[in-house]
Amino acid sequence: MSVRGVSSAVVSSLSSDLTGAVFLPWEVPTPAPSRYAVVWVALSARERSRYSSAQIRDVFTVTVHSVGADANQCLWVQERVNKLTGKTLTVASRKLWPVEYITGQPPGLDDDGPEPKLFAVSQFDILSDPA
Repeated sequence: MSVRGVSSAVVSSLSSDLTGAVFLPWEVPTPAPSRYAVVWVALSARERSRYSSAQIRDVFTVTVHSVGADANQCLWVQERVNKLTGKTLTVASRKLWPVEYITGQPPGLDDDGPEPKLFAVSQFDILSDPA
């Protein structure tokens, strides 16, 4: 299973609550919207069955930065991002388990660009087995 498949499923799910404001890191437009979410997905583990030497379960860690022009906008986005918890996403030829919330961080200041933004981080795990 690919990181791209999971990334696409996560972006698609989040887009229902954040229409036109969910991006992969290389897709954020310039200028960016006043509030939006940026999604990173990484294959963080491959687990084995105790009865098989093959690695059958993939674990994907999803990190989402909720970005806003101020703390209220940032937290508004994060509330919608955190609704990902418990959803069961769909990826062809895999069985995905419900999304697990792992951790989060409060808003922090990013003043590297021309307009300072606040961002809060949420992390989730998605377990994936062969279908």
